[in-house]
Amino acid sequence: MTMRHLELFELPDDTAGGEDLAAVATTHLLSVVRSVYDTNDAILTGIEKLHCPGGFECDVTYGNGAFWKGRERPKYCFDITPLHEGVIQADSQMLPLEPNTLRNMVFDPPFLTYVKGGRDHNSKVAMTARFGGYYRYDELEAHYRGTLSEAWRVLKPGGVMVFKCQDVIHNHKMHATHVNVCNWAEYEGFRLLDLFILPAKSRMPGPQKGTQRHARVFHSYFLVFVKPGKLSSDNLWIIHRL
Repeated sequence: MTMRHLELFELPDDTAGGEDLAAVATTHLLSVVRSVYDTNDAILTGIEKLHCPGGFECDVTYGNGAFWKGRERPKYCFDITPLHEGVIQADSQMLPLEPNTLRNMVFDPPFLTYVKGGRDHNSKVAMTARFGGYYRYDELEAHYRGTLSEAWRVLKPGGVMVFKCQDVIHNHKMHATHVNVCNWAEYEGFRLLDLFILPAKSRMPGPQKGTQRHARVFHSYFLVFVKPGKLSSDNLWIIHRL
């Protein structure tokens, strides 16, 4: 598999002396995967380079497949409501897979609340119609925690879970979902391996009424978790020693 191009930091080497760093950075390069990119694709490429060099194996919330445009589609693709041929209907909390099956998996769930149609995409609001969501935050928590538990079951020791999430204001309260996810994952036994941030280029109009009391959330997270252990060498995988 050919590794995709990354926009990388360009750092000067030790021979720079007193030269201007900006100029040296264009000639003496040390490639570094950074924690902030402005596209899903760039972040996935960074994760692939660091933690999934054999490629991504499973997407449990495939949706419209936007993650994989221009990329190799994972071997296993699931969704609660399949929209494309070859995507298997399955709840991310109950996957039709044997235990210790996967080297890695990607989970990109809805993050919105107060969505009356739940994950059925039948809301009249453009953003919720497209991405789905939950009516109460405890519904979001139940889905996220159930999927983490299922990920623990189907991942091999040393396997990696990529979890995209976003913080949310619900019922006038700030929910730091990325912190919650880290805690829920740790409860299952996962270790946080990496964290990436995706700033939003724009935002669809929200249901904001009256006086604004919280900053509009303009970024999301890619959390990378690892199941303790090591993947066997026949998987052609980087072995993480914990």
